[in-house]
Amino acid sequence: MLGAFLVTSIAREFKVGYIDSERIIAEYEEAKAAKRELDDYIKKFEAKADSLRQEYETAKEEYESQELGLSEEGKRAKMVEVETRKRRYESFLNEVYGKGGRIEQKNQELIAPIVQKIDSAVRKVANDEGFSLVLDASKAGVIFADVGLDLTQLVIEELNRRYAPATVVGPTKVIYAIMPIVETNDEAQRDRIGAQIRTFVNSLLKAKPKVEMIPDRRVDEVVQSRGYLPHQVQMEQALDVARVLDVDYCILGECSKRERRIQFKLSIVDVRTGMLVKSQDGEAERVEVLRERVSGVVQVLYSSVTQ
Repeated sequence: MLGAFLVTSIAREFKVGYIDSERIIAEYEEAKAAKRELDDYIKKFEAKADSLRQEYETAKEEYESQELGLSEEGKRAKMVEVETRKRRYESFLNEVYGKGGRIEQKNQELIAPIVQKIDSAVRKVANDEGFSLVLDASKAGVIFADVGLDLTQLVIEELNRRYAPATVVGPTKVIYAIMPIVETNDEAQRDRIGAQIRTFVNSLLKAKPKVEMIPDRRVDEVVQSRGYLPHQVQMEQALDVARVLDVDYCILGECSKRERRIQFKLSIVDVRTGMLVKSQDGEAERVEVLRERVSGVVQVLYSSVTQ
């Protein structure tokens, strides 16, 4: 992985040393931390994958158990459901675990700076110890070498001496985006209930510590640029917009109004994993208490990602 490189040597003995890059990675503290981070990242997708697999297997088992009693039309409908769930499961696996998927991208993101630091440490040790050429034994297959030519331990010590986890000054800001709240009937659209709820959610979250809000107008610009209409912003569209904005969490929802009573539902999504974290229904018997009811729902959603 690290290859071999030549260290400029003038008027000194030509010395060839070697390292074991696999051992270096295994004992380098930053590499260990990166592996833990990658393992934690992978775990975030396991529950979603299991859920999609179970949905597919359940639909398949239902079709097989009911097949004899179904009409031709019923069989076709059931098979469509089975195939839809299968495609959804396979698409998720490919997106996350496949070649060029999220896990591979995350691994590359984590490993690139580590490789650079190892190369830098090897170069420094080689210069300090007077070596002109350093080979990677895990790649070159060194069969025999004199004692003193193995620089692996020196490189590990150099790397771990440099390594010091960054001091956490405090929690970093978490970035939120609020999608347009879908108004599902004419009365809600006329009274702009969705816009009111969105404004309340924005102001309530903005008051939370270490929270950064993407302005609604910026969210709307991306919604429009992606070709979506405000009343079309469901889970899939919300994730697409949120990833363009590079936020941590997004909130989407819908509302309706009949006479004075307002009903609404808000959901919070972890944009990094693409998973729904929590949905919560709310109801206000009149517009005057809408902010209070929205506040209760927002607190439930906020708590679901901060506990």
